[in-house]
Amino acid sequence: MFITDIKYYRYGTPLKKPFKTALRTVEVIESIYVFIETNYDDVIGVGEAVPTYVITGDTKGGIEAAIEEVFKPLLINKHLTVKLLDEVQQVIVGNTSAKAAIDIALYDLLSQEAELPLYKYINHNPGNKKLETCYTVSLNEADEMVEDGLKYVDEGFNHLKIKVGKDNVETDLSRLKALRSSLPSDVILSADANQAWDEKGARHALKHFDEADLKIESIEQPVGRYEYTILGALTKQFNIPLMVDESLFSTYDARRLVEVGANNLWNIKLMKTGGLHQALKIHDIAQDEGISCMVGCMMETHVSVTAALHFSLAAKQVSRVDFDAPLMVVERQVEGGIVYEGAKVKASEGFGLGIDRKSLYKKVRT
Repeated sequence: MFITDIKYYRYGTPLKKPFKTALRTVEVIESIYVFIETNYDDVIGVGEAVPTYVITGDTKGGIEAAIEEVFKPLLINKHLTVKLLDEVQQVIVGNTSAKAAIDIALYDLLSQEAELPLYKYINHNPGNKKLETCYTVSLNEADEMVEDGLKYVDEGFNHLKIKVGKDNVETDLSRLKALRSSLPSDVILSADANQAWDEKGARHALKHFDEADLKIESIEQPVGRYEYTILGALTKQFNIPLMVDESLFSTYDARRLVEVGANNLWNIKLMKTGGLHQALKIHDIAQDEGISCMVGCMMETHVSVTAALHFSLAAKQVSRVDFDAPLMVVERQVEGGIVYEGAKVKASEGFGLGIDRKSLYKKVRT
């Protein structure tokens, strides 16, 4: 089997309500869907990239340029082999979202060729892992966040991730206290600061979070992307476990985080790693160090989140997932792929991603 063409299309999927974090507000998921065609008419690989320029630096135009100018010349007329996965990573620096889309589509093809679901292609003995997604409560006034939280719990979600860091610590604490007092006691709460604080601000915030004793399961990425040493120090100093997110793009990052002791929890995302191939290498480091991992997503739809689910099912250290973004859209555009049953997530049947590729291709072209 060899690659004959690569096509890509922009497609906007509106959200039910704006999604707000310390970094940005999103009203529409802006996907670039990628289709890798082969000399077999019925065998197409599909991937997805999203431009999250405040985290990955990727824009829609940059993703498209990488595909058109770099990946198409690299891949068209090449035989489909696993060696292409390394070539995708090496041929261009950065551009992790574009790499992720191509990587996902190649894995989709490889697992279709092997006549296996993607997670079994990655790990032939994955076990029977059961996963539930958390649901994110975006930044709003306390009463609206409580209303949202109660709604998500009613829909079956027992773990809520609360966005913090846009306002002062006292405001964050008042929101968390309102949520904790309004929600059932068994609901798990975690917090996500999205790099909101400098070292002084993080110490101030974490001290108050510790003292408030709100039973916060973890707090995610309190400081900036490259503050490895500070993350390690904060991990050792405070009681609430810290989860690393934006500081974890690569195996270099993973090794630095191990060196400094930032090893409570890691959040692996395909748009940061450049796809599954590098995510698996990061996971190997986590496994060697006994670090528990979450697999999350940016504001993505069902294609790339399905790939993240398959990775999660195959990867031993993944104990939790954050796959709520597709649940936030007004209308599902993708047939097949990830299946939601309340908070429970599972893979649909079928080889590769299990997505109806032709249906999606027809939809995004019109």
